[in-house]
Amino acid sequence: MIGDSPQRVRRRAARRRRFVGQALAVLVAGVLLVSGAFASAVAVATGSAVPSAAGALMNSVGAPYPAGGSIPEVRPTVAARGGHLTAQRVAVAGELLARQSAAIRANDRRAYLATVDPRAGSYAATAADLFDNLQRMRVRQVRFGTPVVDSRGLTPARRAALGPSAWVASVELSFRLASGDTQPWRTTLRMAFVDRDGVGYVAGDREGQGTDSSLPLWMTERIEVVHGEHSMVAGSGHLDQLRRFARTADLAVRRVSEVWGSSWDQYIVVLVPPSQAQMERLIGVGSHTQTAVAAVTTSVGRPDPALASHIVVNPHTFDRIGSLGRLVVLTHEATHVAAHATVSGMPVWLSEGFADYVGFHRSGLPAEVIAHEFLSDVRRRGPPDALPGGTEFDPRARALDEAYESAWTACRYIAQRWDRAKLLRFYVAMDGARTKVDQERVYRRVLGTSSERFVQGWRAYVRERSDD
Repeated sequence: MIGDSPQRVRRRAARRRRFVGQALAVLVAGVLLVSGAFASAVAVATGSAVPSAAGALMNSVGAPYPAGGSIPEVRPTVAARGGHLTAQRVAVAGELLARQSAAIRANDRRAYLATVDPRAGSYAATAADLFDNLQRMRVRQVRFGTPVVDSRGLTPARRAALGPSAWVASVELSFRLASGDTQPWRTTLRMAFVDRDGVGYVAGDREGQGTDSSLPLWMTERIEVVHGEHSMVAGSGHLDQLRRFARTADLAVRRVSEVWGSSWDQYIVVLVPPSQAQMERLIGVGSHTQTAVAAVTTSVGRPDPALASHIVVNPHTFDRIGSLGRLVVLTHEATHVAAHATVSGMPVWLSEGFADYVGFHRSGLPAEVIAHEFLSDVRRRGPPDALPGGTEFDPRARALDEAYESAWTACRYIAQRWDRAKLLRFYVAMDGARTKVDQERVYRRVLGTSSERFVQGWRAYVRERSDD
């Protein structure tokens, strides 16, 4: 379904999931299992240097860092004292950020933490978590953009805490993953810098960005990461849970390729936030809007949505729908990733119906289970006059299940009335159609019919299926 730009919400899992769960208990007993569960040009300061935060930070197992070794040598940046203030600050920040990016690329935690303000308190631990998260994600090509100084970026309370030398700049951080999903990731950091006795340090990376900001998961949580054959699953859950999700994601990718073909990365990134509220912040939508959604395919944080997207699951729902339910959902979402559907202008019924068609491919479930709500409505009131429109796929719509299920039946109708190859051709052609006139031409060129006759045929098809 179409969500708030630039992402599309992809899956629901409320009333229908309860029915499917009950039916699967009979049809596939034992399959559904409810689960619990961030070159290095350095200058030596004249006079005594202020110790870096690296010397005081505790490592992940609670021992003084570095465990069993000496405190790393501090190689401070000398804060410029003459010339234009903004230019000085940009130069200082640029040098610090060059050191940070070099440290991330070299997996040098001590060098990274040597740039952190020793008086920044809890930020030292936050910075360490960010560094560790990026290493677990196996990032490469780490780059910081030119700092943009914000002279009013600090609140009075923060200025009092950091001191009169503190200032803020917006900095763009970008990186790529080492393998699989090779398109860049990008986020804007609101970074605080300070001068300590002539030495520049980083004192924060999210000034003015509260807990309700759309910050990436790797900035807000200490994450665990599992690298599968065709996936990377990152989140705050237990490793066993993430490993289970990664196995499902790998299988989902293989199932998508069986229908879509191999002309895509055949790799997905799945993010598992700790709560639905965090999931909603990650994708930039309102609170309490995704309760009926198990997962989302989004391009938030990706510079080119036409080339890259990833999946964010709703932990409130995702871990409750059973192993087969998770496979269907991840296959559905992986179809959107393969097809770059977050930027498609095709009818939503086709985008979502096709993803459901692939999602239920080889599930072994009959139509009566997959489209239970919709076919029940057809039996009671007859088939609808039209295919579902965009508003019917809003995650808060009352008849959300019926919209998805009717879209699935339309795609299944194409596959059975023509064949699966025609369905794929129709989907690809519709993805390239820019106007209603173009879409009508696709009906005629690919299916040899008009949109009106197509709907008539589909209505007859679902009426017949509802009687089965």
